[in-house]
Parts: sequence; structure tokens; C-alpha cells
Amino acid sequence: MSWLHTSRHTLLLTLGYLLTFWCALSLNAALPAFFFSVWLPSGLALAGVLHFGYRALYGIALGALLAHFSLALLTPAPLLEWPNLISALLLSATATGQAAAGRWLILRLQAHPLKTSEKGSLIRFFLWPVLSLAAIHSLMDSLILAHLFGDPQLNPLIFWFGYWAGEVLGLALLTPLLLIALHWRSQTQPSRHLQSTLYQLGGSLAFILLLHQLLLVQFTQQAQERFNQDVALLDTQLHRLFQQNLADLSQLERSFTRHSSALTPSLFRELTLPILASNPSVLAYSWDPLVHQQEQAAFEQLTRALLGQEDFAIYGAALDERDPLIVVQFVEPRATNQEALGFNLMSLDDRRDWILLAQSSGRPVNTDILRLTQAPDEPGFLILQPVYTTQSTQDQQSPLEGQKSLVGFMAGVFTVNRMIEAALSASQLQALNLQAYQNRATAAFYQWQDSQGGLDRLPLSSSQRFSTQFALQLGDQQWQLHIQSTPEYLALQAQQHLLLFHALLCLSAFLACGLALHRYQREGELATRVQQQTQKLSFQAHHDALTGLPNRISLENDIQRQLSQPCPHLALIFIDLDRFKLINDSLGHLTGDHLLIELSARWQQETQQHFAHSASEVTFYRLGGDEFALLLSAPALQQCRTEAEQLSLRLLELSRHPMQIDGLVLQTSISLGLAWTPDHGLDFNSLVRNADTALHQAKRLGKNTYQIYQQAQTEQMLRDFELEQELRLALNTQQIQLHYQPQYHLTTRELCGLEALVRWQHPVRGMIRPDHFIPLAEETQMIIPLGWQVLDQACRQTAQWLEEGYQVPCVAVNISPLQLLQADFIEQLNLLVDSYGLHRQRLELEITENLLQQNPDFAFQQLKSLRLAGYRLALDDFGTGYSSLNRLKLMPLDRIKIDKSFIRDIGKNTKDDAIILSIINLGHSLGVEVLAEGVETAQQDRFLRHHGCDTMQGYLLGRPVAQPELQRRTG
Repeated sequence: MSWLHTSRHTLLLTLGYLLTFWCALSLNAALPAFFFSVWLPSGLALAGVLHFGYRALYGIALGALLAHFSLALLTPAPLLEWPNLISALLLSATATGQAAAGRWLILRLQAHPLKTSEKGSLIRFFLWPVLSLAAIHSLMDSLILAHLFGDPQLNPLIFWFGYWAGEVLGLALLTPLLLIALHWRSQTQPSRHLQSTLYQLGGSLAFILLLHQLLLVQFTQQAQERFNQDVALLDTQLHRLFQQNLADLSQLERSFTRHSSALTPSLFRELTLPILASNPSVLAYSWDPLVHQQEQAAFEQLTRALLGQEDFAIYGAALDERDPLIVVQFVEPRATNQEALGFNLMSLDDRRDWILLAQSSGRPVNTDILRLTQAPDEPGFLILQPVYTTQSTQDQQSPLEGQKSLVGFMAGVFTVNRMIEAALSASQLQALNLQAYQNRATAAFYQWQDSQGGLDRLPLSSSQRFSTQFALQLGDQQWQLHIQSTPEYLALQAQQHLLLFHALLCLSAFLACGLALHRYQREGELATRVQQQTQKLSFQAHHDALTGLPNRISLENDIQRQLSQPCPHLALIFIDLDRFKLINDSLGHLTGDHLLIELSARWQQETQQHFAHSASEVTFYRLGGDEFALLLSAPALQQCRTEAEQLSLRLLELSRHPMQIDGLVLQTSISLGLAWTPDHGLDFNSLVRNADTALHQAKRLGKNTYQIYQQAQTEQMLRDFELEQELRLALNTQQIQLHYQPQYHLTTRELCGLEALVRWQHPVRGMIRPDHFIPLAEETQMIIPLGWQVLDQACRQTAQWLEEGYQVPCVAVNISPLQLLQADFIEQLNLLVDSYGLHRQRLELEITENLLQQNPDFAFQQLKSLRLAGYRLALDDFGTGYSSLNRLKLMPLDRIKIDKSFIRDIGKNTKDDAIILSIINLGHSLGVEVLAEGVETAQQDRFLRHHGCDTMQGYLLGRPVAQPELQRRTG
């Protein structure tokens, strides 16, 4: 379903991009691509990624590619022409990149235009994604188009500005409109101010588009008028050039008349060079004298001498034997027209006809379009200026002879290309295409195309063209000129006239959009405040005030909601801090609260990291006090169970790490109970009850662990409940008794101490061992009154023995960490011991290593105070905990007791032997007595004596009894 959802959005964005792309082009049909368009695709692309996320880039990229390639199909150039393909690919890539960068900027800068909670978001939106990012994107696209299809005539800065203005208009207008529309569509009952903003933005877009079209119409009219003016100017320049050419030939004719007797190549060059320099339309000037055929040899010899060219000879036979020769004798510039020297103009029909016409009319004549000797690949024409002398002649048999003596022709040689270029240059016209037709010919004899630009090959080139035709009368010839503008022509016009239009539209768009969005944000902010206040009240009702976690009400609602789904896969984990009451009682509730906050933050951070890329959902709850819950929802049943157990192990490990709370280093542990569907219930009450049962089982098994609910746990919990009630009764009915196990010196076998061991004499069940009820007493906090009963009985019995005259060694009593860490423990203990008149050295207080992990700083302080008060201190079960040697060396201990788990495997496990030796050496190095517990065999006894252990206790020499054998004092 997720794939189908994404595919549908991709298709919609692709079609939307195509639609807005062609809509923008149709709005801008009068101009070159993007030059002055309200570029709608950029606005749609940014709105798409903001609403749908980065997955919308697939649809945007596909839409951009299809749009540009579809436009390439409609261009005159072949589809596979590489500029079209490259431009389509690059423009599509930059459009997609702009959308992605826009979303990144908006999220990073908190510049979403619709977010009322982000102050100044509207200004940041216009400043960065709209203005700045559009400037970068338009610059990139402008560089791409300029490189592939650039025209040096276009000002790149103005071209970029026009491109950028279109991007800005599209982003500023369409992006907020689409975001509002999508937001409106997602709501079942859209608010009034949301609808109002949608109408305002839609009206603003329509107004800007209408204004855009009106401005384009005005611009098109101005461009058409300018085109007509340019055509008229070109007509004027062509006439001016032709008249100048006639005047130049006339000047040459007069100069020849003055120097006819001494005309030389150098003089001819001197006469023509100033004209050639000032008139760029002329290709060459030539002097073509009339030479009778019988004078050919003499003429050739004379010309060779004048030109200094031995190979000079007349070529081209006259068409009529009566015709004289009209020979090119001098030509300038000579270097580029060398081939024309010696050519007989009377050898070609067209030249002969025009020469006869010029001779008969006695005025300059311009020829039809000819193939020139000097430029055979270019169309050209001649202007023939007849030259006469006043000398009379006797021979008048030639048809060319009249009353005046014709001595030759001064000829101007022109190419159409030079003349057109000169006219365009003089009128400063650019980006025009021109075709010239002679008289009524259907085929153009000349075509001029402005090839400096490549916008005509651009896939997004404008289809707008201006064209006209007019008749050009040049002397005896009439040409038809067809003139058409190129895309560059319109672009040049846009550069001159559209800057003000850009500013006007952008200002209008910013004002309209800014006012609408500001009003939306203002009303949205008011609505948000009301909603926030409502949510705050709802949050307070469903969340814990201390940690901010959801409370029991939220847990019940979430479980019921999850269970209403088909096939729910839920795991409920109950979490409880071990011995948290001790921390509250000893360090105060404020420190306890800080500990709860720190732990809950750790747990949430861990689960967020662990399930960041998982389909499972995890939510923490605080149920009250030090009780927490965790609800895990997973896609599959087995995954739910596996992740619940893995998470329980991780929380156990995480909770054991030391924490810095109110200047103290605290270490704690937790117990967890797990229950899941469907095995452990399909309703809220069953899951909660069974998870709580599993939690109590974890507590009963020694804490700092987790348990999965089993039916047997319910039965065990009922038994524990019964046992708890009976223990409470036992504390009040003197069912608690003490047995004493003797302790001996290993070397002398002398009695050196007694350890008081608690027993419960149940009236029905009989004698109950301490490992059956001590964990329950610790869990229910009854260990504290139980501990005081044990201390009281031990002190009373010791005082009684002393009064009866027995030699009583030191009596060791186990002290629970919960009892020791009470703030008034030492004061109460002193009162108790003093009330029986006992010396405090007769009482040895045994503590465990676990005490050092719960609250090391306070524990050390308590131990030091006990030592100063005169009590002996022993560290029980040494080696089973995780004592730091750095702490151990600072503890005021009198004795270290090696746990019986190490003694049991003496001679069987070399590792245990090594540990025992290490403990003995450690104790002696610290000046502390070492006692071995649980010595039951002679082998164990020999091993310990051999390696220097000080004392021992165990079944080998003495079992715990109610009345141990004591010796009476003598004397």
C-alpha cells in the first residue's frame, strides 16, 4: 500500500509539472524561453517536496524530463540533436535540485510559510528559498543556456534577471497556494480563515497572471512598432549606400577626367583608397578602358609596363567582331582582385548588354545580380559609370562611338552580402533574417541569417516572429526584401523594455502573497494558542508531571486502541526500581525525583536510537512512584517477543551505569516483568495484571533481572502474598528466632566468634530458612523491622550469656543495606546496644558488596561513623559482587569473609583456588582478617590453613544452633 501511495503521488506530480510547464510557456509565448514568464513549475515542485517529502522528487524529475523532451519534439531541429538533449537533461536536473534544496533550506531555517509557530518564517521564506535560491537556480540555467545556445548580443546580467524574476513569481505565488490547497484538502472541516486565504492567494495569482498578459501585449505591440521602424531604417540605409556608391563612382569619373593622360596604378590606388575606407559596402573599383581590337597588343604591352606584371594579357573574346574590348586595366584592392585584371567585359552577354545600356544612356547603370569574377560564390552586381572625353575622333564606324568620345568605364563591384552587412551595421540592427528576390523571381538570390545566437535551436524558444516585405528600388533594378525577426531580436527588445515590468510584477506578487500569508499566520497563531492551551490541559491529564511521560490513563487508552486493531502484536513491560524507597528515605525525595528523570531520559534516548529504523513502535509510561511501563507494538508476533526481550536486557544494562545526581554518584538496578498478546491476555486488565505478576517474580528472584509471565507466577504470587501476611504476623508474635554458628581460628581451633543467623519458626510450616523469606522481606521493606528484631535478640542474648558467666566472643549480625542506609541507623543502634550495657566491640556488623553499588558515598560515611562508634565491620560474601579495589582500600574493615561458593570447589577448580589465594593475600596486605565460610571437608580445612587463612566457619566444626556451647569464665 505504501508503494501504491508513493506511486500515485509521483504520477500526480509528474502530470502537474507537465501541466504547469506548458501553461507557463503558453503564458509566455511571445518571448524567448523563461525570459519573462511566471514560471509555475518551480512553485509546484517546491510545494510538492514540502508536503510529500523528498519522495516527491521522483515525480518532479520525471515531469521535468518529460516536459523538456516533449518540447524538444516540437522544435525544428532533429530530436537527437545534442544541444536539445543536453539542455533537457541539465534543466531537469537543476529543477529537481532546486526543489530538494528549497525543502532543505526551509526545514533548516524554519522558513515554512504556513508555520505560525515559527517567528519570522514568512520573511525567511521570501528571502532564502524564493529570492536567493531562485537566483542561484536561474543563474545555473542561464549559464547552461548561454553555453549551449548563447548569443553575444544579449546582456547576460539582464537575461539572468529576467529568468530570475520568472522563478520568483512562480515560487512566491504558486507554492503557498498549493500548500494551502493541500492543507485544506487534508482537513475534514476546513477552517474559515484557511478557505479565505485559499481564495485570496488564488485571486492574487489570477490577478498577477492577468497583469502579466497585459504587460506582454503591451510589450509585443512595442516590439512590433520597433521592428517596423528598424525595417524602415534598413530601407533608408540601403538607399543611402546605393546613392553613396553612385556618388563615389561619379567622383572617380571626374578624377579620371582630370588625370586621364597620366593615369597610373599608383594614382588609381590613391584615388580609390579613401573611398574604399569610408564605404564598407564596396568590394572593388576597377578602370575598364575601351580598347580597339587592333590596339590589343600595344595596350597589353603598355599595361604590363604600368602594372609591372609581365604575364598580363587580355582574356575573353568579344562576342561581336565589331565590338571593341572593355578590359579591366586597374583594380583596387589589387591583391584580392588579381584574377579580374585583363578580363574583357564584352565577352559575356549580360555584361555586354549593360555596357551598351550605360553607353547609350550616358549615365551610371547597375546590373542584375551577377556571378562576379572576384567573388564567384557570392551574388553581386556592378555599377558601370561611362567615362567620356572631349577629344574628337575621325573613325566613327564602331557602334559605341558618338559625338562624345567614350574612353571606358569606371566600375564599382559590389556583393549583396557586403551591402546588407554595411546597411545593418550603419543602422545598428541585430537578430534579423533577410531574403532578397530580384524583380518577380520565386527563388531568393540572397539570404542573410543572423548566426550569432542559438536561441532558434533552443527547445524553449519563443514562437513569436515579426516579418514584413517591401520593394527596394536601386537604380535600374528592383529587389523584393523579406525580413523576419529571430528569437534574439525579441530577447534584445525585452532587455530594453522589461526591467520595469519585472519590478512591477514582483512587487505586486510579494505584496499580495505577503498580505494573505501574514493574515493567515496571524489568525493561525490565535487558533494555535487556543489549541495549545487545550492540548496542554489534555497533556496534563494524560502525562506525568515529573518526567513528562504518558501516565496510566494514556497506557490504558493506547492498549485498548491497539487491541481494537486486527491481530495486534503487543508486549507490555513493567519496570520497577530496586530499593528506590531506600534512596528516598536516605537522600530525600528531591534526589529521588532527579534520579527518576535521569533514568527515564536514558531509556527514551536508547529506545529512540534502537528503533529509529524499525517498523516497531515503543512508548514509555510512568505509572507512579518508581513504577514505569513500556508498550511495544511490532508488525509480527515473533518480532514483538524477540524485541521485547532484547529491549529488557538493554534497559537492565543501561540502568546499572553510574549516574551523577545532585553531586552524588548513584548506581541502581531495575526489575522488569513482560506480558504479551495473545498468550498473556487480550484486554487491558489481563495484560497489566500479568505484567505486574512477572515483575514481582523478577523481584522475588533477586531483582536486577526480567521475567516473562507464566501461569505458575500467578500461583507463586498468591503464595508470596500469603507468606507476606504471615511474615507480618510473625514479626508481631515472636516467631523470629536466632541460631548461632561458631567461628574458629584455623590454627588453634579456638572459638573466635558467633554469627547470628535468623530463623522463622512457623506454627504450621515449621522452621523456614532465611533464603525463603529474606528476599520477600527486602522487597516489602519488612527487612528493616526484621533487622531491628535480629539486633535486639542478638544483644539480649549476648547480655544474658555475659550475665550467666559465659565467655562470649564477638557476635556477627548481618545488616541489610536498606537498614544501614537509613539516616538515623547509627543513632538507634547506639541506643539499643547501650541499653543492654554491651561493649560495642562485641558486635560485628556484616555488610555485603551490594551496599557499595547503591550509594557509595553515603555508605562510606556510614561505615566510618560505625567504626568510630566502636563496632567491628565485616564484608560478607566477598568476591560475589563488583567491589572496586580503590573503594575497598578506603573501607574501615576488620574482616573479609570469603563466600562459600569459592570454598566449595577447593581442589576441583584451580580458578577458585587462585581467587581464594588472591583474597587471602589482599586481606593480609590491607591488614584485615580473612574468614572462610562454608568449610565442610578436611581437604578444604588443610588448604586454607596451608595458605594462611585466619578463621573459618562451616559444618566441619559447627552447625548453626539456638544455644551454642560456650565456656564459662574462670576466676
